Amino acid sequence: SILFVTAFVDMVGFAMILPLLPYYAVHLGASGLVVGFLISAFSLAQLAVAPLWGRFSDRYGRRPAILAGLLVTAAAYALFAFAGSLAALLFSRVIQGVGGGTIGVVQAYVADASPPEQRVKSLGWLSAVTSLGAVAGPAIGSLMVGLGGQRPPGLMAAALSLLIAGFAWRFLRETRELDVERGPRAPAHTGSRSALGLVLTRWDRPASRLIWIYAIAIAPSTAPPRRCRSCSPRGWGSPSTPSGISSCTSGEWAS
Repeated sequence: SILFVTAFVDMVGFAMILPLLPYYAVHLGASGLVVGFLISAFSLAQLAVAPLWGRFSDRYGRRPAILAGLLVTAAAYALFAFAGSLAALLFSRVIQGVGGGTIGVVQAYVADASPPEQRVKSLGWLSAVTSLGAVAGPAIGSLMVGLGGQRPPGLMAAALSLLIAGFAWRFLRETRELDVERGPRAPAHTGSRSALGLVLTRWDRPASRLIWIYAIAIAPSTAPPRRCRSCSPRGWGSPSTPSGISSCTSGEWAS
């Protein structure tokens, strides 16, 4: 439950920033191609560092990796708040992706802390609570924009990350302690490279097709500044919220 609270608040901060990014990028003169690259920079950085975070967590523990990721994410949000150029926006997205690379560590924590018969259900609940954060984040971000544009959402997201990092430092236990109480766990056999290879090459697998469908469906989220010139950063929070609601519902149902 402590990790679920951490994941929820972390996703609130992420969802506050993402819908605003295309608007501020266009304001700084970005083309549609550049906006798309800014959006994807997060995932590229996340993909690159995820194996490194995994090794770090295997050596030093899940808890230190999660705490470090939250602190890196807080720095990225603060940089977003004061970014005055496309280069600064890009750098903030890369740093945010580095911090977000701990998502695999979070999932590993849930797997470590859950009995085998409850593992799938626990991961489903993790998906549900993070999606609930995606419900709240855009609405909060749009309200923050009304307080002064770009800086309040970024600073609020950074403050939330620092707050939840302190919360996790105080209450989140290391899974090695939980392993001692529960006994040995079964080892994992699928690495991140193998999983990526399956997604890219095995389109006949339902999970691979689902990931591609999700990636294609979310791509138009970079288009609002071009397609809806009457929209504003403040007004985009409401359309972004239903996607979080559907994700939350499906995550809980799947568990």
